[in-house]
Amino acid sequence: MPDWLAPFTVPKLTDEEYAKQKAEYTAKHGYSITIPGLSDIIKIRTEDPMTALENYWWKKKQWDKFSPKRLEEVGKQKEKRRARYLQMLASPTPAVFQNAGSIMTAIDDAQDAISTMAAIGQLGRKVAPKVLGKALKGPVGLLTVASDALNLAQSTAMYCMAPMFGKRDGEQLARGSPKTLKQKLKKRLNLKAKLPTKGDYIQGLQTTDQIFGFGISLGPIVGLAQDIFMGSVRTKPGEFIDIKFPVPDIKYWAKAAYRFVKTGALLFGNPWRTDDEDCLLWFAAAQLSFQMVFSTYGAWNPLENIENIEDLEIKAPEPWHQLTIEVINEGPMPPQEVMGWPQTGSLWARVPHIIDRTQDVAVYNWTQFQDRNKHSWAGWLAGNSVREASGYALACLEGAQDVYYEHWIPYAVATTMMQNGIFLDPLQDTKKFELFNTFLEDCEETLWNPSLENIKQFCSSPWNDIQLIQQTTSRI
Repeated sequence: MPDWLAPFTVPKLTDEEYAKQKAEYTAKHGYSITIPGLSDIIKIRTEDPMTALENYWWKKKQWDKFSPKRLEEVGKQKEKRRARYLQMLASPTPAVFQNAGSIMTAIDDAQDAISTMAAIGQLGRKVAPKVLGKALKGPVGLLTVASDALNLAQSTAMYCMAPMFGKRDGEQLARGSPKTLKQKLKKRLNLKAKLPTKGDYIQGLQTTDQIFGFGISLGPIVGLAQDIFMGSVRTKPGEFIDIKFPVPDIKYWAKAAYRFVKTGALLFGNPWRTDDEDCLLWFAAAQLSFQMVFSTYGAWNPLENIENIEDLEIKAPEPWHQLTIEVINEGPMPPQEVMGWPQTGSLWARVPHIIDRTQDVAVYNWTQFQDRNKHSWAGWLAGNSVREASGYALACLEGAQDVYYEHWIPYAVATTMMQNGIFLDPLQDTKKFELFNTFLEDCEETLWNPSLENIKQFCSSPWNDIQLIQQTTSRI
């Protein structure tokens, strides 16, 4: 199995070393994220963040301190925020306009995470191979559904009966697809006693789209280190937070990662629509943030170091960016009425409630984005970011040694077919293909990887062989 962590590590930097490295990076790349080898295809535009001095000038309305170009640039940033904020207030979805201030803060956190960690973060362990271009143009796309895996096996196994040739050709088509791998834990992530609402499901035995929901919904737990330090965590009245080990010291650039790890749940767990360019930035921010938090986490695990974690309440994000604060204060709604967790509709929410009410929406939002972009480079990048963010989220709680990748079951079946020269007779009734597609989906849902004999039996029998259907599905 691949070493999913290699070769990413965050260097141990002093404040001066980090400032120098960031300055060198931005001098070369500017405030944008580019993918090595794909810079002409994918660019994630980010804001040129205001410095502490610019923030002070803006707050004091000392406009003459800014150059004309910079003053215009910052003004456009504010107007963009204003337009987005008013759009949220006009949303027909109550969870959006009632918590627009906190959602705006989450968007600021995403921008801050990207611009802060661009110099030392990593959006992909390797450049997408050239052959990925074939997959993006072909019928299999990014292998987002079971039928795509079946098409892959059919297209490569039929025209050449040499089994290994078909397997190699199929692997070239699918290489780099985020959907062909899934993450698993070597042991169960035991949250049942602490988070009973999701304890039976958070085991890492899910496909990419599902695990992404867990990664984002687990963000508030992973972010507890900074939340405790900042005083945005409380317990039920009359109870105290019992911490076994001191909260680790967090560098200022890592704080940007902690903020987005927590607030990502607002963006991905919200039933509101935005453009895919924003979504791509958020996916990248999630990957960079979970990588950074994992690297700074050390041995401090909130599940092990905080007693009664299921009773903790976390405060919804409140604006910190000067432009966002101004936009909200100048808006038609009192600031206190637009802050809260959309999942619960309250300023404070218990960790289990956030997890329980984020999962399904996050999965839906990711699946919709994936469907819209499965034939694009942006879809590949987003899928890679989703997979990486999820793996690091699990590693923060269970350790990197317990997280590994395994092939997505429909792709594993397709690989077995290609390796052994097996394919469905194209002259058969089309219902045989429909049945096999359903069979693959059932295998994935129940996490059962059929054997070579199961696959041979299915492919060689008539589609209406009821006994065959009963035999192959009896294991499911």
